[in-house]
Amino acid sequence: MPIRPPPPMALYGDLERARQIARSWKPLDQFSPADAETVARAIAEGIAEGRRHGFEMARADVEAASTET
Repeated sequence: MPIRPPPPMALYGDLERARQIARSWKPLDQFSPADAETVARAIAEGIAEGRRHGFEMARADVEAASTET
């Protein structure tokens, strides 16, 4: 079964987790709500990119294992 890459945008759970992270950073208290949301979205995109990279690594491992046999 092929591994499909995740969507190119952050998932709902990623954005919620990113907002939790952003709220925990004290320097963001000085940002406007719009700026803090921008930071949270950037964090969520990083989480999604990390997941995508992990899927690519897993797919490469599966493909390498299938060519060895």
